Amino acid sequence: MSDFLLGASGMPPLPAASEATRDPGDLLRAWVAEAERSGVREALAATLATASPEGIPSSRTLRLAALSADGVVFGTSAASRKGRDLAANPVASVTVYWRELALQLRLDGGVEVLEADASDALFADRPPAARAATVVSEQDAALDDLAVLRARAESLAAAGAPIARPADWWGYRLVPSSIEFWQGSPDRLHRRLRYERADGGAWSVRGLQP
Repeated sequence: MSDFLLGASGMPPLPAASEATRDPGDLLRAWVAEAERSGVREALAATLATASPEGIPSSRTLRLAALSADGVVFGTSAASRKGRDLAANPVASVTVYWRELALQLRLDGGVEVLEADASDALFADRPPAARAATVVSEQDAALDDLAVLRARAESLAAAGAPIARPADWWGYRLVPSSIEFWQGSPDRLHRRLRYERADGGAWSVRGLQP
C-alpha cells in the first residue's frame, strides 16, 4: 500500500454522521493540532479557489493566517486576480491537504474584507522580508527584472524602519457555510464528513461516499 494512502495520522477514523458532533469546530481543531504535532510541513498552506464575475475559476496556494470553523483568514492585494475576483464575486473555496497524514479539509463560503485595524495587525505579523516583498511587488504585473525587484525588497527590509501595510493590501475572512473532512483509507473507501451551516447558524452533518 502506498504511504500516500496509509498516512501517519494519529487521528481515529471519522465517525458515522449519526455519531459525529453537531459542530465541526472541535474536529477541525483536533485535526489542526494533529498536523502541528506531527510536524506537517506548511500545515497552514492551502489552495484558494475564486471565480470571476463570468464564472471563470482560478486557484493558487497561499499561507493562511488562521483556520477554524469561525473563519479562514488570509491576506492579499486587492489588485491581484484573487482580490479582483473577491471584490466582484465574494465567495471562495479553500482546500488544505496534509499528505503526510492523508487528511484533507475543504471549506466553502462567503468572503469578507477585514477592517483596516485588523488588516494592519495581520500585515504586521508577517516576517520583515515578506512585508518588504509585498510593498515592492505589484502582484500579477509583468516582471521586467527579478534582480532589481529583489534588491529593492532586500534594501527595504535591511533599512530597519517600520514597514507599513500597502493601501491595497487587506486581510480577508472566508466564513464557512460548509466544511468537509476527508480521511484517506488504504482500501480506497475514503472517509468523508460534510457539515453545512443553515441560515440560523446551526450545522447539519452527513457522511458521503468516496
